[in-house]
Amino acid sequence: IHREKMSSAQTIAARKKLRKSNRSPTQLEDEVAKAIFDLEVNNKNLKTPLTNLYINTVKEVEVHGKKALVVFFPLRFIRKFHKIQRQLVVELEKKFGGATVVMIAQRKIARKPKSNLRKIQRSRTMQSVHEAILDDICYPADIVGKRIRYHPDGSKVMRVYLDATEKDRTENRIDIFQSIYKKLTGKDVKFGYMKAWQQIV
Repeated sequence: IHREKMSSAQTIAARKKLRKSNRSPTQLEDEVAKAIFDLEVNNKNLKTPLTNLYINTVKEVEVHGKKALVVFFPLRFIRKFHKIQRQLVVELEKKFGGATVVMIAQRKIARKPKSNLRKIQRSRTMQSVHEAILDDICYPADIVGKRIRYHPDGSKVMRVYLDATEKDRTENRIDIFQSIYKKLTGKDVKFGYMKAWQQIV
């Protein structure tokens, strides 16, 4: 990924698009924040939607020689990011040399309560968080079906079916989707396509 040096003024302005943290931002986080800030300033379609939005952190992933940027943002912004995500991802991928950009809302898995009387909010269980991460990785493509295949050794692989109408947009990103999901959850997933009205048999 091509990296440009930023001036102090650029860095200060761009960090408005990064969540304040006790740690110093990485160089990659600074660069992504600057790219988002540039889009807010210079892209008329994104200027208003990006106002008051910011990201949490950025991770770089390499899959079969292909680079990907995983951009995490606050969960409370998910609807606002989803409204502009298709265009935002396209613009960010242009700025980062064609690297695949995946945007994921930051979620926390609740610890198992010590007392049986205390219940965990369903959206914070491990299963729910992992399902939400999968939805985010694929977005804006819709997941229209899932099945789990069990192997004789006891291992299992989830097969996820995306809407066939998104195949042209997502087919070259499938390996990256699989790798990111594995890194974040420790679970294997394979992707396929089907029409939304079809049944899995």
